[in-house]
Amino acid sequence: MKHKEGKPAIHPDKQSRKVPMAIMLVVLCGFSFYLGGIFCSEKDKIATQEVSKKVETPKETAAGSLQIKAVTFPECSPDFQDYTPCTDPKRWKKYSVHRLSFMERHCPPVFEKQECLVPPPDGYKLPIRWPKSKGECWYRNVPYDWINKQKSNQHWLKKEGEKFLFPGGGTMFPNGVSHYVDLMVDLIPGMKDGTIRTAIDTGCGVASWGGDLLDRGILTVSLAPRDNHEAQVQFALERGIPAILGIISTQRLPFPSNSFDMAHCSRCLIPWTEFGGIYLLEIHRILRPGGFWVLSGPPVNYENRWRGWNTTIEEQKSDYEKLQKLLTSMCFKLYKKKEDIAIWQKSSDNSCYKKLEVPDNYPAKCDDGTEPDSAWYTPIRPCVVTPNQKYKKVALKSLAKWPERLHTAPERVADVRGGSDGAFKHDDSKWKTRVKHYKKLLPAIGTDKIRNVMDMNTLERSVVYDRGLIGTYHDWCEAFSTYPRTYDLLHLDGLFTAESHRCEMKYVLLEMDRILRPNGYAIIRESSYFADAVATLAKGMKWGCRKEETEYGVETEKILICQKKLWYSSKQSSR
Repeated sequence: MKHKEGKPAIHPDKQSRKVPMAIMLVVLCGFSFYLGGIFCSEKDKIATQEVSKKVETPKETAAGSLQIKAVTFPECSPDFQDYTPCTDPKRWKKYSVHRLSFMERHCPPVFEKQECLVPPPDGYKLPIRWPKSKGECWYRNVPYDWINKQKSNQHWLKKEGEKFLFPGGGTMFPNGVSHYVDLMVDLIPGMKDGTIRTAIDTGCGVASWGGDLLDRGILTVSLAPRDNHEAQVQFALERGIPAILGIISTQRLPFPSNSFDMAHCSRCLIPWTEFGGIYLLEIHRILRPGGFWVLSGPPVNYENRWRGWNTTIEEQKSDYEKLQKLLTSMCFKLYKKKEDIAIWQKSSDNSCYKKLEVPDNYPAKCDDGTEPDSAWYTPIRPCVVTPNQKYKKVALKSLAKWPERLHTAPERVADVRGGSDGAFKHDDSKWKTRVKHYKKLLPAIGTDKIRNVMDMNTLERSVVYDRGLIGTYHDWCEAFSTYPRTYDLLHLDGLFTAESHRCEMKYVLLEMDRILRPNGYAIIRESSYFADAVATLAKGMKWGCRKEETEYGVETEKILICQKKLWYSSKQSSR
């Protein structure tokens, strides 16, 4: 898998900047998308090895490896405890309020990058372990009361003693999220037989919908901006539910086209019918043919709900008709509707998309040369990204059901450099071998010590989703779209070897430290040239690392097993 490059995406403001795309994966019960449920089923008893055997600092005279001087990184101010560099509210005033684009990614220039270690909040405790964490977390780990005070009547969460509890309420599911999802399952049978495996929840609140779907075998990317709800995404990840910071605004969401089996909005306050329906066009792009878009809240069920929406029945009727017209124009069909839930299905029928080619039709078929999968600082186009007709097995009905889907070679594997059915099977086998080796080196894998996991550079794009797993585009020269202290395990394979010409190593490692939980682990698989230098910088971040052989025992590649230490700020917080 190492050294494979995705197709470059072009930043709209920097047309000369080509960025190789890397897919990050949040995979449950494992950490590489080749693993599936291997950690959930294997209970091999292996003697625990503590991460204590330190790597010696490289000598100046050492040959064949990168030489770097030891450095100790200082603590950041306590005010940085929830620092999100590319979605920093302190920088919002610099950017446009048009379509809330100031909430999109706006990363600081190099001369503003922080070279310090982000501290935990005062009183921080190691997170509650899964699955208990789905229902509760420590208050001091996410010390925000806004949602508790403003949404207490909707039962999003409640504070009891030292903990926040998550009773599973929400704006549109006062009877609890399970009752809400049960109704949805009655309307979409594919949610219970393995047909639907991946979903995205836009405006996710505290991710109760995504959390409930985990129990039903469906992986959800919970998406929310950093806004006045404060720590929506941080609450989700503290609970052990996959989530990232993001907003549908002026740029495409960082996912390939035709990826998700389902998309969901529960009174998410996205103005779907404004700006020519451009937000719906983005949902259409990332949803696979045959996939479902689920909406609850205005204007659905306006006949019975309009009085509570500070509007008139005539306005809500008009909004619903406009929504239905826009969806029909994009080749969505109303699938089912009951009570507060309406469901549309994206068409798999090419005849509908042919109609978009009629002159002066709106929305028109996209034909501006922008790749459908280009989604890293790529503006949303006011046109329909139509399914590629060369793919016959991308539609939801054509995919194998979960879990068979995980080990079935996707049709789009041919788009991966060197990809084929044979290469897929070989790679699948190779990673099973690697994971067994990793587990011998780090026995915490597969236990309740590790829940939130990221494979930092798989580079497989749409293949990930076709296999029933989830991820996002990311360029590691920039900060990731999440809060500090959100992952238990990070894995990277040759990232510094592949990207050191673009990304300064210390900034990548400092970002890894920011997003890794205290006592969390990093498995760093690197060329021997970089391994000792990485270990030297890691020591300056208060990590303990040991160097191990790969499963093949080759001299050109090594594995670092690192653990981040729990420490507290020595400075006074101004909060």
